[in-house]
This record gives sequence, C-alpha cells and structure tokens, in this order.
Amino acid sequence: MGFQGYGSLHTLVVDDFTNFRLTVIKMLEEFGCRDVASATNGNSAIKLCQERSYDLILCDYNLGQGKNGQQVLEELRHRGLLKKSCLFVMLSAESSVSIVLSAFDYSPDAYLTKPITGNTLKKRLDRLLAQRADMYPVLNDIDLGDIGAAIAKARHSIENGSRYAMVYQKLLAELLLQQGNVEQAEAVYRQVLEVRALDWAQVGMARVKLAQGDATTAIEWSKNILQENPNCMAAYDVLADAYEGVEDDEARQKVLAAAVKISPRSILRQSSLAKAAEANNDYPAAAKAYSRAVRLGAHSCHDKLEHHLQLGRAAVQLYKDHDPHASEISREALRVLDAAGKRFSLDKQLRLQTQMVECQLLTRRGENLQAGKLFEEIEEQVELLEDAMNIDSEIDLVHTLQSLGKQKDADQLIQDLVEKYRKDEAALQKLDSLLEEPVSDINRKKVAALNKEGIGHYNAKDYKLSIDCFVRARRLFPNHIGVHLNLVQALTADMKEFGVSDEHMDECLTVLQKVQDSINNNHAQFTRFRQLQEMVRTMGREAERGLR
Repeated sequence: MGFQGYGSLHTLVVDDFTNFRLTVIKMLEEFGCRDVASATNGNSAIKLCQERSYDLILCDYNLGQGKNGQQVLEELRHRGLLKKSCLFVMLSAESSVSIVLSAFDYSPDAYLTKPITGNTLKKRLDRLLAQRADMYPVLNDIDLGDIGAAIAKARHSIENGSRYAMVYQKLLAELLLQQGNVEQAEAVYRQVLEVRALDWAQVGMARVKLAQGDATTAIEWSKNILQENPNCMAAYDVLADAYEGVEDDEARQKVLAAAVKISPRSILRQSSLAKAAEANNDYPAAAKAYSRAVRLGAHSCHDKLEHHLQLGRAAVQLYKDHDPHASEISREALRVLDAAGKRFSLDKQLRLQTQMVECQLLTRRGENLQAGKLFEEIEEQVELLEDAMNIDSEIDLVHTLQSLGKQKDADQLIQDLVEKYRKDEAALQKLDSLLEEPVSDINRKKVAALNKEGIGHYNAKDYKLSIDCFVRARRLFPNHIGVHLNLVQALTADMKEFGVSDEHMDECLTVLQKVQDSINNNHAQFTRFRQLQEMVRTMGREAERGLR
C-alpha cells in the first residue's frame, strides 16, 4: 500500500518539453494528485513559487534557454522560496558524474534518470512522501523558525525508534550545529558512526572539529572520507575551509582544483577556487576559474560583478607575467566587462572600476587610442568622486596609471595611499600587492617567516626545501626583490651541488629579468643582483661548453 495523501498535495512540474510534462502530470493525476501546476522554464517556476508554496516539485535538469534545474533549485533555496517540508525531485536524461554531482550540490531530495515509468515514479515518491509525512512536524517547525521545537521533536522521534531514525539524526545534528551546540552535534555524529561509517556523519565530524577550532583534525577526517569516496563534494568543501583555517592557501587551491575537476558546474566553488588562486598569485588558474564563474553565472542567482572585474584584473596580470594566453583571455575579459553594464546595476564607483580595468586591458593590448579616450572619462569620474573612492578603486587607478606609462603619478599615489591607510590593516594588506616590501603587520610577519625558513634550509644545504620556501614567498610577494634574489641564490647553490638543469636555469633567468625590470643602481640589493646575474651567466656558459 503506497502513500495515501496525494490528493492533498500542491504539486509543480517543470519541463520545457510539452509531451514529457503532460506525461508526468497525467502520472501524478493517476496517483491521486488534484492540484498540479506546471512551468516550461526556470523563471516561470520561480515566479510560481513566489506566488504560493508547494509540497512537491518535479523539475527537469535541462530546461532549454535560461536557467537549468540546478539553478532553479539554488535560487529557490537562496531566496527562501522552498519550504523545508517541500520535496524537490530532479528529473534528467543526463547521467554523467559532473551533472549528477552538480545537481546534488544543492541537495535535491532525489535525482531520477529518464526515461521514467509511472510505476518507478510512484514507488520512489511513495517512499519519499511517507518519510516526509512522518517528519512533517519537525520540518514545519523549521519553516516557522522554531528550531528549538524542531530539535525536541527530532530527539523524541529518535528515542521512540522511528523507522527514519537515521534521517532524524542527520537533521538533528545539522540543527544543533546551526544553533552552535557543537558538542551535542558531535555526540549525534559519533552515535551514528558507531553503527555505520556514513559519509554525511564523517563530514559532520569534520565540520564539528572545524567549529571547535581544530582544523588539523578536520583535515584528517576530510582526507579519510575522500580516500574512501573521491566524489564526496562536501568533504572537499570542508577540507578547503580547514586549510583556510591553518592559512595554507596552496593546499586550499589544490583541494578546490580537484573538486572542480570532478564537479565543474558549481559557480560558488569556481569562485572559491579563483580567490584561492589569487591569494597564491596564480593568475592563470584564477583567470580560468573566474571565466567559468562568469559563464555559469549567466542564469545564476550567484552571479556577481566581482567575477567579471576579477577576470579582467587577472588578464592584466597575465600580461605583466608575459603569459602566452594573455591576449586570448583579455579578449574574453573585454567582452565580459562590456556586458557587465547590462547584467548589473552599476553605481558610480563600480562603473569607474569597470572602466579602469577596461583601460588597462586596452593598453596592454596596444589599443592606445581607445585607452586614451577612456582615460579622459576616468579622470572626470575620479574628480567627481574625490575622497569617496574606496581602496579597490584607488588600487585600480594605480594600475591604470602604470599601464599608461604614468609611473611617477602611480608612485606618488601609492605613497599617498600608504599614508592615508596607515592605521587600516585590511587596506594595507591590499596595498602590499603594489609594494616591493609589505607594510601590513600580517604580511611583514609572513614574509619574514618564509625567508627565515628558506634561509634555514639553505644553511643546512637542503636546497630543495629552500627553493620551495622561496617559491612560496615569491608567489605571495611578487614585488619583493630580496625574496627573488634569495630564490636565485638557492637555485644556483642547488646547481653547483647537483649540476645545471634547464628548469633551474630558466627559473633563474625569469626571476632575474623581473628584478632587472624594477631595480635601479641606487637600490640596496643592486650589487647582490649583479653578482647573482653574473654567476648565472657564468654557469650557463660553462654548461654550454660542457655539452660541446
């Protein structure tokens, strides 16, 4: 005997194909449903959900032009239009891992692969709806915002041996974590894990450890989960958060890169990857992730102007780093920035930032006439805003002046900004990207620690670890001449000990060229730079003679 309450359900079917939509509606009516609405696209579905609440939504993944089913679900959750007591079932002809995992990122209650028979659909809905009916008092309390009552009722159902005890335990632990009752949540997860090593309970334990400030144990839990189930996306997310907790930006980037390789359709994860790559000054990876975030954002409620601007800024940096893909990515960035005005409502500050990034890109591409005309508009806007410019706009102005060859103006502005924000640590951290040596406390300590560690390995003649330290330091502080020269010194020491390698030699030449572009005869490190430059040239000549 199946679920008996179909007649009382408010149901919505979303599919762009008329025949399939009508087929599903007919199936539901045969099950006993009397109130079945339908929508042919994502926007219509969201509009219907604004107008009323539903008990059951059956939504196709592929909805033609516009939002797909995943984006419908993410927006309904994001805007609070989906009751906790509503069942959302995703239907799709797609069975690829990336699409299934991306759909599950927003937790549909079920994912059914087409073709679907009436018998198959009814069996699945019977189970889901019976469970939902049993849990309705708890879910309704959550919808009403009475979390305390929901927790009490969930505990009661577990203690009374509900057939859905494990589902109640999962929900209970989540509610306890949400309320900050971390120890109680941990007790629930441990109780589950004593019976079965379920992924969700292990992820829950990792989240508990993170909430307790124990990022190291959270990392261990997450890694263990991924060894057993490499497709557990929630474990990647917790692991990335844990690495952020221990300030290991490189490990965080690697984890997020692995996650988006498996499930590339999550705009939030792509955005997180882009930011992690930026923190490591890995602009090729940042540009790639921002590009994907922009494309995924076309119909997403998580679309942000920030993704568009940062794609442009990353493309500018690729030119500075002589990246071979800079021209291709800059073309895309210019298209994206041009479209930003249509996709977003821009205030004066944001419009100015967009224009400045465009100006930098045009200059780097050699389109100087257009860049010059645009800069005239930028100057007018800067005058109008005066002291109302924020730190991000001011940094964009520095980069714009530099791209136009106005280095003296840029240097003066940098000095003014350091003075202006001398008591604002967050602003100083942003300004560090413009300076040879950091002025913020946190970055001064960070570069000192990395240099000390690298020098320690160098003195111990462990040149590989020394090189690794200085590579990390250079990635974080790309304008720090001392760090660059320390890296060259470690590379040359390694080549003296183990022989010249093309890889190390190319790295030395690249680093020395960057230093040469920014150093002058009066610099404190100039003599050392010349000595290392000559040492590298000598090693190169000797290596060539040895090959003859």
